[in-house]
Amino acid sequence: MIDALPARALTNDEAEQLKQQDPRIVPLSVLKGGDDPYVIYTMAFYRSEAGEVHLLGYSDEAGGWESFESFPEDEWTVERQEERVEQWVTEQYGDEFEQGVLDAESGTVDMS
Repeated sequence: MIDALPARALTNDEAEQLKQQDPRIVPLSVLKGGDDPYVIYTMAFYRSEAGEVHLLGYSDEAGGWESFESFPEDEWTVERQEERVEQWVTEQYGDEFEQGVLDAESGTVDMS
C-alpha cells in the first residue's frame, strides 16, 4: 500500500481518487499550509487482510509515507484514531500547520 503512494503528501483530488478505487482507504486530515492549502497528510486503511486498521502519514523527516499506528479492528474507536492522528501530526509538524477535516459536500476545510 505505502509503496504505491507518491513520495509527497497527496492533493485532495488524488486522495479522492484513491478512496474511489479502494473504499478501505479513507483520507483523515487536511493540513492547511504551503502552496496548496488543502493537502492530505494522514489516511486510514481499514479492513486489511490481517483485520487491522493502519494509520498512515506523510513525514517530511522520513521523506515519505509511514504506518504510524496499527491496531485490531475490534479495538478501533473514533476517539482512539483521532487522538493518535493528532499526536502524530503534532510530533511531525508541531504548529507548522492547522489540522482540519475536509468536508466532502462543500469541498472546504472545517478547521474546528
